[in-house]
This record gives sequence, structure tokens and C-alpha cells, in this order.
Amino acid sequence: MRCILGLATAGLVLLGGTAAADAQPPRHPSDLSAAGPVVDPPPWPPRPEPAFTPRPRPTLEPPDPDLPWVRPIPPRPTLPPGPPWGKPIPPRPIPIPPRPPIGDPPWGPTIDGPRAKRLTLTVSWQGRVRTIRLGCNPVYGTHPYAAQACALLGRAQGNPAYIRLPWVGCPRQYDPVTVSATGTWNGRPVRYRRTFTNQCEVRAATGAVFST
Repeated sequence: MRCILGLATAGLVLLGGTAAADAQPPRHPSDLSAAGPVVDPPPWPPRPEPAFTPRPRPTLEPPDPDLPWVRPIPPRPTLPPGPPWGKPIPPRPIPIPPRPPIGDPPWGPTIDGPRAKRLTLTVSWQGRVRTIRLGCNPVYGTHPYAAQACALLGRAQGNPAYIRLPWVGCPRQYDPVTVSATGTWNGRPVRYRRTFTNQCEVRAATGAVFST
């Protein structure tokens, strides 16, 4: 009998709790108490934010002329006239090596026969033709660089086609130059003729031989 009464009492308690939960109004999403416990406000009053006041800019005052770093720099004293600062020093003359003789050698006749080294060089460029005489035993003629030309021809047996020089890059500009060389070198005839694209290629292939 006591068991039956206990079960009935528990059922009434459960039904009462369910009815009380249903009777409560629904919470609004903005209710902060639903997210957690309510925090009491602080006992002291909120501190007001100070208003922003811009700081005035300092005014720049002119520097004190009595300060040592403000005084103007006095002008440098002028040097008295006299060497080596009063008069300009003239540049040193650049020594110019003497050019080879022009024309036939004045020291004697040229060497003929099997040891003769004589060439007639012709340069044709832009309708103008220039003829140069060159002798290399001894060095003579109308060539402006006879010594250099003879040194190159000596290694090439007198034929400009056999001259070997380091490679030099030239612009791809068409300005044709025709050169020729005729004569004898150590008793053997020399015949050479070639047309180059421009004067740079002439110098790159033959050096000072056709430099006029």
C-alpha cells in the first residue's frame, strides 16, 4: 500500500513540474540572461572619456646669431699670385712619333731582284680611287703607316689574303670598299683584289695595309 502511494506522489510531482515549465513565457533572443549568469554592474560610476584637444604647434624662432654654429663662415683668403697657383700650368706636350718617310728613300736605291718587296695598293670607295706605293726592303713609299703594313705583309708573304688578325665585330652597314694590291714580294708576283662591305671590315681583315 505504501509503495502505491509513493508512486502516485512522484507522478503528481512530475506532472506539476512539467506544467510549470510550459506555463513560463518564451525567452527573447535578446535576453542576455539566457546566455549565462547575469553580472551585476560595477559599484563605481562610469568614467567619462576625455575630449581630444589638438596640441598647438610650437612657433619657430630665428636662431641666435651669437651661437657659434649659426655664424656665417668667413670667406677663404685668396692666394697671392705666383707659381704654382697663380699662373696656369701649361699641359705637357705629347710626343708624336715620326712618320715614315714619304717618297723614294733618300739613302740609296731600292733593292731589286729576288729580294724586292714592292706593292702598289689601291683603295676605291664612294667613287674615289687612291693609289699608294709601298716598299718594305727598306721601308719607303707614300703609305702613311708603312712600317705597320710591312710588318703584317712580312708574316703573310706579301699577300693580304694571308693576313690573320683577331676577330673584330663590325656594324652591318653596306658601304662597299674595293681594295687591290699588285707588285712583287721576294721575286714572286702578288695579285690581290677584294670588295668589302664597309671600311670596318677592311681594317678587321687587313689591318693597316689599306689604311689611307
